Amino acid sequence: MDTQQNYRKHAIAAGIFFIIATAFLFVGEAFYSPGLMPPDILAKAAGQETQITFGLLIEFACVMSIPLVAIALYPVLRKVSAVLAIGYVGFRLFEAAIFTSMEINKMFVLALSKNLATHPTADVATLEALSQTLISGGALSGISGTFYNLVFIIGMLMLNWMLWKSRLVPRWISVWGIISALVLGSLAIAVLFTSISDTLAIALIAPLAIQEMVLALWFIFKGFDSDALNQIEAAG
Repeated sequence: MDTQQNYRKHAIAAGIFFIIATAFLFVGEAFYSPGLMPPDILAKAAGQETQITFGLLIEFACVMSIPLVAIALYPVLRKVSAVLAIGYVGFRLFEAAIFTSMEINKMFVLALSKNLATHPTADVATLEALSQTLISGGALSGISGTFYNLVFIIGMLMLNWMLWKSRLVPRWISVWGIISALVLGSLAIAVLFTSISDTLAIALIAPLAIQEMVLALWFIFKGFDSDALNQIEAAG
């Protein structure tokens, strides 16, 4: 009983970190995105410095929550597959590292905008091109965006495979996650070869984002299936 109560705490923690890492991410983006959109990125950023900084701070807090999801789930997932549980922690750490580098790039663009304001004779065209290059590693644009998405997808496939195998949550949730991750993976590769409209991208991303929130709420309010926990405890 004590062990299951302890796992219940881990499930709640994972659910909370999931919500912070996913839902709040869009909140941060809503603040900084208008000031970092081409054209004239540097001019826009200079006029919205406080808003952009606030948004990036929110997003950075989300980034710090990404590996905490895997760390919170590790004590139970390692009983399903020690290799995949360690791999899931590793990929979420890797994901957070990539995301952090993209945050630094955005802060660098903000610094460039401030520098341009104090040096009006600078080569605006060159700085603008550099700024667009730095922010091109968003979720669905550029090679770094694709790289980030593939790392994220591998982690999600590891998690949902372990959940499917163990039945710690209803299998429809884990199957939903696996299919949605594979769709997003196809999209991440497709953007390297063709243009994807924002509407289509959002439509393909939405199922996985919703699945993460459903999974997070299940962890918080339902926790792990007690019969599944007993089976993996007996097997371990």
